[in-house]
Amino acid sequence: MKLPNLSYMVKIGQLRYIQSRYESGGCRSPDHLSHELLSPGQIVGAHVRGVFRLDHLRRNPFYYYVLARTKYYDDVFCKAIELGFDAIVNIGCGSDTRAHRFAAELRRAGCNVIECDQATAIETKRQLAGRKWPADQVVYQAIDLNDSAWPQLEAALRPWRMVLVMMEGVSPYIDQNCFAAFLDFLARNLPAMSRIAYDFKLRGSADDFGRQGRTIQPFRLPADESAVTEFHRRRGLIVDHFAQGSEMSLNYLPTLESAAFPLFTADALVQLRIAR
Repeated sequence: MKLPNLSYMVKIGQLRYIQSRYESGGCRSPDHLSHELLSPGQIVGAHVRGVFRLDHLRRNPFYYYVLARTKYYDDVFCKAIELGFDAIVNIGCGSDTRAHRFAAELRRAGCNVIECDQATAIETKRQLAGRKWPADQVVYQAIDLNDSAWPQLEAALRPWRMVLVMMEGVSPYIDQNCFAAFLDFLARNLPAMSRIAYDFKLRGSADDFGRQGRTIQPFRLPADESAVTEFHRRRGLIVDHFAQGSEMSLNYLPTLESAAFPLFTADALVQLRIAR
């Protein structure tokens, strides 16, 4: 049994495995469990790249962006636990292991995790994670953000007082109108003290990336912070944090400033709160 490579989930898992095993110091990935969701063949493929292609990987701006983004969302995830959030909804969870890397913290805080992804991916993950890390505080739910309604998630949100919804590497694969509608849905249905964290590709950067199936016009926003703020304000959401991908990468990997490796500039990240 292995995860399908939908929306690059296997590729991201392999990069995290390489970074946790073949990098050191501040460039080592904190995701020490990433290999547990990879098949033996996927691990061998990552091992070959880590041994023989590491210099090539490091020349790809996306490589270090993935590392910095992993650390960034680790902080977002752990901050929600520390602040007493009741639940974390991890949409596009794919090969992510935070619900299990931070299982002890979740149990102590009484925080629940709803892992969400496309139906085939989430069922595979449910079976893999259930064998390796059985956890009462983690449940699994199929979701397709290209749908027009999400009644199962709406019902799951009702019991909670404070919820974090995080979507790491999700929006570039969703149709522009559908993702905007999903943000509208979250603004209406999340409890008032809730938060949303997600990243997006900047308009004009690989605009065709993610265009497949029902995604006709992949979600993009401009690089201008005021325009991003206004887009979310119209949906009842307040931007608490905005960062370009390159800025975030330097915050988490300051050695990149003096390194010969290029920075990834195609993405930006936001953290939002409900405007009510």
